[in-house]
Amino acid sequence: MKRIGVLCVGNDSPGINSAIRAAVVKGLDLDIEVMGIRDGFEGFLKDNLDVLLRPNVSNILHQGGTMLGTSLFVPEGEELNRVKEKVEQYGISTLLIIGGRLAARSAINLMKIGIPSIIIPATIDNDLSFTDFSIGFFTAIENVKNALDVLHSTAESHHRVMLVETMGKPSGWIAVIGGLAGGADYIISSAEKPNFDELIEIIRKRYEGKKRFSLVVVESGVEIPEEIKKECKVSEKESSAIIVGRYIEKHLKELGIEWRYTNLGYLQRGGSPSAMDRIIATQMASHAVEMVKMGKVYHAVGVKGFSITEIPYSDTIVNYRPVDYYLKELTKLFY
Repeated sequence: MKRIGVLCVGNDSPGINSAIRAAVVKGLDLDIEVMGIRDGFEGFLKDNLDVLLRPNVSNILHQGGTMLGTSLFVPEGEELNRVKEKVEQYGISTLLIIGGRLAARSAINLMKIGIPSIIIPATIDNDLSFTDFSIGFFTAIENVKNALDVLHSTAESHHRVMLVETMGKPSGWIAVIGGLAGGADYIISSAEKPNFDELIEIIRKRYEGKKRFSLVVVESGVEIPEEIKKECKVSEKESSAIIVGRYIEKHLKELGIEWRYTNLGYLQRGGSPSAMDRIIATQMASHAVEMVKMGKVYHAVGVKGFSITEIPYSDTIVNYRPVDYYLKELTKLFY
């Protein structure tokens, strides 16, 4: 019987439990034993792992987060040799590494010392170069859309500009797609240089017309030009969304515009996974186990449309993937 180890590296994302469940069920079907490694490679080095059976993964499909826990620890140097010792100690033939770019970095490091693995992409940022979609992205943009729907009513009632800060730097996927789905009136992301003149003009036209409110989505950490920071007299530690708010206040003072700021933060990452995240997680994890059965390792699993893909490891799998140009341009139709 082959034995694989499943662990998470990096931040949690909704749908990871769906992937763990699928790996266990598929493993049992193919006569492959699955060991759940808790708290990533940190837990592995502390012997924090157990064999997973059907009862262990029952009723987790709808749960957010990860039942195995996770950590940001990426093994390097001497730590890689310790991981190799643990792999040999427990008779693990392949590691299934669930996560984003930290998972990819870990897999590349392990490959260099001969530890087989397969990456299952899971990050709400959706910024991995080898897959169209990552586990957790669909839930994250649904959460952003829901937040914008809620803020819409209070923005309209009080005639305010609502600044909504999202995660996702520097790929722009959450801000652009979440903002587009939630009817944002303007989106500022790392995908392109912010145009503050355009922003002010759009808000001005709305207030001079019948729509005296605006929803502006700002990606956390988006680069704000130095001249804008100096003009608004803000510190280096001030969030990008707040700088945008102060700029709006300064340049539209004659209209008496008020603005409010909401940082969605970890609300984007939590909660029960959406249907799409459950489906792609189940597809990719099941396929990863089939690859183990065939002896095919050192590959990342991905999706192109609804088709599963297998991408050989290379240094490029850690690259960022910016939001598609067409989707970015599509948002401008609604400004």
